[in-house]
Amino acid sequence: MDKDLSLDEIDELYSQGYTCTQIVLAQAGEKMGLDRSTALKMACPFACGMFHGETCGCVAAALMVLGLKYGQDQPYDLASRRLVLQKKTEFENKFKEAHGSLICRDLLGLDVHKPSDMGKIAEEGLQEKVCYELIWDTNRILNEMIG
Repeated sequence: MDKDLSLDEIDELYSQGYTCTQIVLAQAGEKMGLDRSTALKMACPFACGMFHGETCGCVAAALMVLGLKYGQDQPYDLASRRLVLQKKTEFENKFKEAHGSLICRDLLGLDVHKPSDMGKIAEEGLQEKVCYELIWDTNRILNEMIG
């Protein structure tokens, strides 16, 4: 990775219908050889805390990126497994320190799994107010960690 996404770039990608998870994985994955189409498809089911308000889609995408960079791909490669777990923990700590939680519904203050809350999320513009910042900051943290 070589640059931070701007909020305008995030807005443009959101306006094209992409989710937080897709934006983070496509941006970071391309830098490591993952083609954009594959990244967008892989990330699709992880948005909005896997559409249950659980682990933030930005976090899920970041962990996939760290797996691409540091993950185990050989039998019995415990050193790689330890390294990726260390990087996972480092990312989670930085994200949680900056945002207070890893959980989508906590970050938004509403639950995307509830139809009534989804309306409030749209009415209050929480994607623009909260999610854009989370995407931007996830990209920034990954830039620091991966270079």
